[in-house]
Amino acid sequence: MANRFVLRHSELEVEYDIGRNQALPALTYTREGQAPENFRAIDVTTTDTPLGQLVSVVLEKSVDTGGESFGFFLPDADVPLGGCVEVATAGVYARYSGPDSVPRRPESWRAIELHGTAETVEQPL
Repeated sequence: MANRFVLRHSELEVEYDIGRNQALPALTYTREGQAPENFRAIDVTTTDTPLGQLVSVVLEKSVDTGGESFGFFLPDADVPLGGCVEVATAGVYARYSGPDSVPRRPESWRAIELHGTAETVEQPL
């Protein structure tokens, strides 16, 4: 199974490393024109679904006004050590309101296509 994924869309790039040292970022999310946001493994949620494993992070969170999460389905790629393959998958944004949001808005979802690479690399200790 691949352990490093670099996925792109016209507006963003996501780098995700499985099994990386806990002190290093496991996921880096970069929106076009903005500084990269780094997430350690403890900040990344992985959920098994009938469609595959969903990897997600909270991009914006406010107890009062809601927030935004981003996730993507982890491509299933069996890649030998040192190898690299092209992959495609789906990403999704979820926006939601908090208890003090005015006006209150319903939860909304937006899907995007992601393309990139999956590889198997030796992770630093």
